[in-house]
Amino acid sequence: MQVDNTKRHPIDPKDLMAVERSTTALIGTSISLIVLGFIVEKFELFLHLLEAEFASKKSTTLPVLQHISFYNYLGIAIVAAGILLALFTYRYYTRWIRHLEMGEIDTDKAIYFYLSLFVASIGLVLLISMILL
Repeated sequence: MQVDNTKRHPIDPKDLMAVERSTTALIGTSISLIVLGFIVEKFELFLHLLEAEFASKKSTTLPVLQHISFYNYLGIAIVAAGILLALFTYRYYTRWIRHLEMGEIDTDKAIYFYLSLFVASIGLVLLISMILL
């Protein structure tokens, strides 16, 4: 006869609502990253149109737009990060529900560290591109 060592505890509604708020905030952040990536990627299209407009006017002073593809790759990377965060959020939610059912409290500080680090690095890359490109 097997003994079940996993006891299920009733989940306190306050704890459940806190997990749901955190999950909703992470989903909102992932949506924001996807939108930001889309905007950055479409900025590359704007630069192509700008380059074509200057070329059609046969201006003697054409601006140098040699870094256009950089925004395409940056936008795709940001969208991919938003998608990964959305997928991770489901894992985060199910893991927390399992912990609450077991009556355990566990914090996952790593996701907030990596998310903050990623958003800060995106900001830094965009700042450097505005200054240098």
